[in-house]
Amino acid sequence: MKHLSVRQSFAIRVLGLALTLAGCAGLVSCATAPETPPGDLAFRFTVMLYKEPVEVASWRIDPAQAANPEGAAFNIIAAMQRGDVDQWQGDWEQSERPKITPEYRNALLKKWEALKGGRVMALGRVVADADIIIELSVRTPQQTEEKVHLPLKRADGQWWLTAIDPKSDFLNWETSNNKIVAYHDNFALRSYLKSVNKSASKL
Repeated sequence: MKHLSVRQSFAIRVLGLALTLAGCAGLVSCATAPETPPGDLAFRFTVMLYKEPVEVASWRIDPAQAANPEGAAFNIIAAMQRGDVDQWQGDWEQSERPKITPEYRNALLKKWEALKGGRVMALGRVVADADIIIELSVRTPQQTEEKVHLPLKRADGQWWLTAIDPKSDFLNWETSNNKIVAYHDNFALRSYLKSVNKSASKL
């Protein structure tokens, strides 16, 4: 075996010291890193709320508007307010479309009764992985407020109603520790509503 020069021997010792320090630093960082509490989900999701709710007035159902989540949601809530079960059923992606029995129809109509004649207000959206939940509020003539959450999925170039676990963090974001809440201006939504209403008035 060849003898190492003084310079080589010194370089090896320096390298060994550096590796030892790096290993210690790694151990310290691991020891002080916060652990995820049992049962706490290791993910974050975003809730985007408007600084001020936006009223959705004079909305006409238009399938073309389902190309964006808000347009799809406004079509759906309009069908619910009108008690149009067939239109609501058609707003589901075909593979998830529910079967409407007479009993189910009656249950839906009873559930939607409180929405009739109410003012629809857009509150924001929840980004639920690949899906989006549009959050609306319906202020009834009786001065009550009904919160409506509409989970949507994208398929074939438009947004459709989709099923979601009612116990999920996404639907219950207000009590979730995994949410990141952001507030944004409602200018874009107001401009969209104005352009849609302007186009509808020309028909």
